Amino acid sequence: MRVTCIFLSYNCERFVAEAMHSMLAQDFAEPMEVIVSDDASTDATFDVLQRELRTYQGPHEIRLLRQPRNTGSKSAHLNEVFPLASGEILVLFDADDVFEPHRVRLTMDAFRSDPRVAAVYSQLITMNEAGATLGSGRVPRRPAGTTARRWFAQVDAYASGGTLAIRRDVATCFPPLDGTIYEDVVLPFRASLLGDVVFIDEPLIRARRHPGSLTANFDQFASVENYHARMQKGFEKVRRQLASRLADIDVVRQREPQHEQEWRELERIARRSLSEAESTAPLFRPDPLARWLTFFRLAVRGTHRRDLLQNAAIAFMPGTYVRYKRRRLAARASQ
Repeated sequence: MRVTCIFLSYNCERFVAEAMHSMLAQDFAEPMEVIVSDDASTDATFDVLQRELRTYQGPHEIRLLRQPRNTGSKSAHLNEVFPLASGEILVLFDADDVFEPHRVRLTMDAFRSDPRVAAVYSQLITMNEAGATLGSGRVPRRPAGTTARRWFAQVDAYASGGTLAIRRDVATCFPPLDGTIYEDVVLPFRASLLGDVVFIDEPLIRARRHPGSLTANFDQFASVENYHARMQKGFEKVRRQLASRLADIDVVRQREPQHEQEWRELERIARRSLSEAESTAPLFRPDPLARWLTFFRLAVRGTHRRDLLQNAAIAFMPGTYVRYKRRRLAARASQ
């Protein structure tokens, strides 16, 4: 099976050379197609890429591209690159991460072990901008006994995008990605509709956390008002994610109408997961009484039981919760 490595960059001039070297140092024995695409960086990222690739003499076929204008998101960027890939397996790389040399090899072993596997993702390790390890990443995985389709049908289910690899069909059998929705929310669900999704419980990448990647979170926790506004936007996003799930189900419904009962069940799971997410919305209202009543209602119902302490802090001590999160982010950024 031919492999295409898709290496995406944007404004990461300090890190892109290390990321590129780790991708080209993969111990996979076969020549690969490598598409390096810069999303109209405003710093020297593209210059670094040109310099690093100018003297490359290895076995891989490399194409270096520069988008004429910034696409606005990783999903939109992938829409530009996916049609250029010729490989049966597409392995995604982010230009501020570092990749273990066996990442592609283990990923391909998973695909070759079962022709039904349509996507593979893995555990990761986080590091700071200097490359020092911070700890294991929080990569969600489906519980035992749950199918990939039922797990990823939930509107908030995702796979870590920096570790993701997909069969080409996942990119070609569905409409272009919605640029406002993260690719790691959409692609695993699409893959589950075509086959299985495999999780490799081993860190295959070192994901970099640096001040630039934490900016949005700093803004979110700048004040209680900012946090509430950001969460309200989050509910708008999960509604779009529901619409995306339903549209993708319609695509496979047209191809396999004989499985209508399963498609309806996935729709029910998606809609129910949105309802559960929206049940927390009053926790983020300015009115304290609305927050308190919502907390007690969720506690009595047992909804979001795992988040009970966090929801209590949001409902009763939002200022303290926001300051705590802000301090945690500042500590991470300074490590």
